[in-house]
Amino acid sequence: MAYICFDIGGTNCKHALINDKGDILKQGFFPTIHTNTENFVASMVNQILLYEKTKTIQGVGVSIPGVVERGTGKLITAGAILHLYGKNIQELLLQYISYPIFVENDAKCALMAELTFGAAEGLRDVVLMTVGTGIGGAVAYDQNILYGNEYKIGEFGMMRMGIDQHPDKTMHEYASTAALIREYKALKNVSQETLVDARTILEEMNTDNEVNALVDRWTYYLATGLFNVSVSFNPQRIVIGGGISANPKLLPILKKQLEKNIHWDDHRTEIETAVYRNDAGIIGAWIFLIDKINTKISEEKGA
Repeated sequence: MAYICFDIGGTNCKHALINDKGDILKQGFFPTIHTNTENFVASMVNQILLYEKTKTIQGVGVSIPGVVERGTGKLITAGAILHLYGKNIQELLLQYISYPIFVENDAKCALMAELTFGAAEGLRDVVLMTVGTGIGGAVAYDQNILYGNEYKIGEFGMMRMGIDQHPDKTMHEYASTAALIREYKALKNVSQETLVDARTILEEMNTDNEVNALVDRWTYYLATGLFNVSVSFNPQRIVIGGGISANPKLLPILKKQLEKNIHWDDHRTEIETAVYRNDAGIIGAWIFLIDKINTKISEEKGA
């Protein structure tokens, strides 16, 4: 028996076959289809059919960007996948398969993975902040994922920063890896079309004073966002996710920035990097899916 989980991104859709212990048996990816929903769903179904040839499937979990209506599979928004706005992935998949399906926001999936097996294991009140092309996040209180009135808790990237000079700019534009790369390219007179990995920018800090100043400014804004989150939610720990969190230089720089904040002592919390990075969405989707299946079994036994 096994489960199929997808972690859908703007560029690729990652997928995995997972056993009942949470071990990834097989995984891969295919390009995300942006043309239309019919072809997008077909790409998922085709992968499900391939996995069906190797294992008996018990359910399908889906991690996806955007605002997801709790428990229904309806996508209010879907990040960069515009044709999915307003669509219900669960209903669309059920036209082709009959397995239990669970669809959830990618940051909530990542936090669930960290709460269960990762950097937040054993803690009650935790916030995850994802640092990538944009800034996202999720919040857990008493080990339960919070959703909010319109399922939008964790939209940390919309915090306004630098309002004295740029009142409409948000944390996305100051503290995302996209912002760091954009500023780096401008500094180095590199074409904006050139591919640059944000993680490598941190490696230049010790040899290039201008890059050092750029990273200092960028981490100042990121630390400001972390401070605002700490003040707002008073968590036991803030976990930082996203590809750049894999660079061991990031966490010490952020902690140094936070120590400069005169209010930090009054609102101090632990800051750690995520254990799960590339597999966070996959593992989190699996945990949500297992919980849904077990809840249904309990309800049927109770009935």
